Amino acid sequence: MMMPIILFATFTAGMGAGEESAAVRSVAVRVHHTEAMLAFYSEAFGIEFAEVELNGLSMYEGRLGSTLFKFVPIREEDDFSGFPVHQLGFTVTDLSEVIRLAEDHGGRLLEQLAATDESPPVAAIRDPDGNSIELHARR
Repeated sequence: MMMPIILFATFTAGMGAGEESAAVRSVAVRVHHTEAMLAFYSEAFGIEFAEVELNGLSMYEGRLGSTLFKFVPIREEDDFSGFPVHQLGFTVTDLSEVIRLAEDHGGRLLEQLAATDESPPVAAIRDPDGNSIELHARR
C-alpha cells in the first residue's frame, strides 16, 4: 500500500496583489530509518524534533520556520513495500555541508549544478530513507 506525503495548507482569503494566498503549514512523511532521518534533518536543517503521541501512534514533530514537520515511523515491513519517494525542497546557507550530512547519515548526492548568472548553486540529494531533496543555495 502506498502512503502518500500529506500536505496541509493554510489559506487566507482576500489577499492583496503580490501576496501569497496559501502557505504550507505542515508536512507529514512516513519514515523507515527513523533515527537516521531525525539526525539528518536535525543537523542539516536545524529542526528540533520531539516525540509526540496521537491516537496511540508515536511520531516526531519539529518546526522549520512556520512549517511543522511530522515524521511518522513505518511500523510494519508491509508498510515499506511500494514505499513512495517524497520530494522536499530547502534553501540552505551551506550546500556542501548539507550534502556531507546527508552522506554521513546514509543519504547520497544525486546531482550538483554550479551557479549561473540567473540562479545560485543547486543540488539534488537522497535522504536516509531515499526521498529526493532539492537544495538551493542562498545567494
